[in-house]
Amino acid sequence: MTYDIHFQPVPRGEVSSTRVFTFGFRAALKVSGPQALVNRWAKTFMTPKGSNPLDKSEGTAFGRLFGSSNINAFARGIEDVVLLSIEDANDQVRKQDLEGLFPEDERLANATLFRLQTVETQDGVEVWVRIVNVAGRVLPVRLVGLADR
Repeated sequence: MTYDIHFQPVPRGEVSSTRVFTFGFRAALKVSGPQALVNRWAKTFMTPKGSNPLDKSEGTAFGRLFGSSNINAFARGIEDVVLLSIEDANDQVRKQDLEGLFPEDERLANATLFRLQTVETQDGVEVWVRIVNVAGRVLPVRLVGLADR
């Protein structure tokens, strides 16, 4: 069985080397179960389509929204991009599920938009997705607070 590695931010005071990747004083965490599904789905959703040189079909249009100016001015268009990107990520993760040997709690049944909220003070949006695994567990996930500043 293979596992993902879950990287956690390390406070500046705990950085113990000048290496690009460090775990500070803690070991890497093996990720399995629902968290592995969330990580895999979120990576697919947030990767800009075409940015992976080994698989140009990986990712969604959502990743291209980062750095957009005045997000609130076209919030309705963002909702359309988010909905289409969720469906695209669902299709890609389901395809991965068919190609791999994932247990039920790591396979995707469905992911849907739970909440898309405008954050006017930051000129951005918050995206919440409800991910359901094949085992039936519902996983509400705050993906990003997307702001242009």
